[in-house]
Amino acid sequence: MNVELTDAATNQRWSRRALLRRAGLGAVSLSILAACGPAAAPVPTSPPAPAPTALATTAPTTAATTAPTAVPQAAATTAPTTAPAASAAAPTGTLRVANADFSSETFDPIVVGGGWPSTLYDLLLVFDEQGNVKGNVAEDYNLSSDGLTWTFKIRKGIKFHNGDPLTATDVAFSIQRFGSKESTNPWSPYILKNNESITAPDDSTVVYTAQKPEWPLKVPFATTPILPKNYFDKVGQDGFRAAPVGSGPYKFVKWVPKTSMEFAANTDYWDTVKPQWASIIETFVPEEATRVAQLERGDVDMIGNLSFDRAIELKNAGFRLQEVGLPTLANISFPGTFMSQGPTSDIRVRQAMSYSINRQEICDTFYKGLAKPGGFWFFSEKTWGFDPSSFKADSFDVDKAKQLLGDAGYPGKFNPQTIQLYTTAVAADLMQVLQGYWQAVGIDVNIQTVDTPVYNKLVFVRATSPSDQQVGAVWPWVNVGAFNNVYHSANMFTSTGVHTTSNDTKADAMYQAATTELDDTKAKKLWQDMMHYGYNTMWVNVELVEVPTYFAVGKNVGEFKGRTWINLNDTYVGIQHASA
Repeated sequence: MNVELTDAATNQRWSRRALLRRAGLGAVSLSILAACGPAAAPVPTSPPAPAPTALATTAPTTAATTAPTAVPQAAATTAPTTAPAASAAAPTGTLRVANADFSSETFDPIVVGGGWPSTLYDLLLVFDEQGNVKGNVAEDYNLSSDGLTWTFKIRKGIKFHNGDPLTATDVAFSIQRFGSKESTNPWSPYILKNNESITAPDDSTVVYTAQKPEWPLKVPFATTPILPKNYFDKVGQDGFRAAPVGSGPYKFVKWVPKTSMEFAANTDYWDTVKPQWASIIETFVPEEATRVAQLERGDVDMIGNLSFDRAIELKNAGFRLQEVGLPTLANISFPGTFMSQGPTSDIRVRQAMSYSINRQEICDTFYKGLAKPGGFWFFSEKTWGFDPSSFKADSFDVDKAKQLLGDAGYPGKFNPQTIQLYTTAVAADLMQVLQGYWQAVGIDVNIQTVDTPVYNKLVFVRATSPSDQQVGAVWPWVNVGAFNNVYHSANMFTSTGVHTTSNDTKADAMYQAATTELDDTKAKKLWQDMMHYGYNTMWVNVELVEVPTYFAVGKNVGEFKGRTWINLNDTYVGIQHASA
């Protein structure tokens, strides 16, 4: 099949063959879906409350004594209502970022797809650069010997942007809301799934009592933003979503839907790393050519979501490529293999699809030498439990692929014989490259590029019938990795996972053993055994490549200090001005 797609820079349609001739093997995003955060839970069946439309909203002018008011777009240049304190260390200037994707365009951490909570709010716990969980709003925490009681000691002296002190009451409220059934955040289902108890016996202590031992709970705790209960109760959910208040390094100033976001430095920020820029303005610029032109003119200071051709051009022109966060991992998954009579129902066909791919060639040409084979499911060298000596990408072996296909009786044995692959535009180019490798060994794969909502329903809703669209198909995942992939893998390798990729009871038992073992060393070994079983026995997810997540930055931007290992929004607080 010769799929067509559109080049964003020229709006010209290219066939697959012409595109691959034009750019060696093509181009792919360097900073793919970086703002989406971990994605391992189903898309909600009911949408979140609608955001304001055709209006710019600004932060409240007082400390939350009145509900926020809508301001016409003409007021989009309004300055923050609270000026930074004058001092030698006061933040200065405006950091301008052209963002290719505003995703769900939300500041509410319970809504899937928003990246800005990392800018506005502090998290209960955080990951350090080695992937370990450490204190943050909770300066210390401990787990009881029976694995049931988590006790958090809340840091004193933190204030919300409206001046209210952050207390244990705010933390308990935030955990309860983050884990509520209303939440569509991918991490929420893991927090309150068994009627856990959350109490705040005093202003500095929060006690979470679980129904069963489960040490990986520290992972969703390290993604739980803390909100001000009093302010939220005063303005309500809609008011909070229009004008959010947190305790993070930057304050909300203004939001023009589908246009821009503006934030001002929190000069009273409690952490040791302080904001250096007085304001940050993100603009929504989906076209790559426009973002590049803005950077070259000096209209913006930073852009992401670049093709490799563009990134190399910018680097050669003197712009710096800044790596931020975990690497982007590309892989493919096989939903509903146990419900299908098509080719993917046979493990040998799935294995052949992997062995027919020349990953090193893709890294050298498609990724211009900046990638390496790998790309396991949220699992890389920076992930807890990963062992580079034992987790390696599959080899390129055409003869082995053809032998496996012959042993499986492909294509004649199967009905249908064609494998359907569903992808969004983000990964379409890469999937066409894979299609060429599959064609070379006789595997017929039909690529269908679908809109994100359609893709999400195929990926995040578990199939219940052999006639469901995703059964027997393939879908790619190209996203940033994780410091801990235990919960991500529940959805990939266990029989209750939303991706419909497993019905393996042994995998279920291995997962249960790994997540209930409280000894760190033993738990890590059990988890490694589980991951080996997933990749060496199940073959429901196949790794492809691992690539750094880059942004191109202009001459006004200096060193990135602190939080660079998570994502761009976490990094904002540590971005320095360029030296004079």
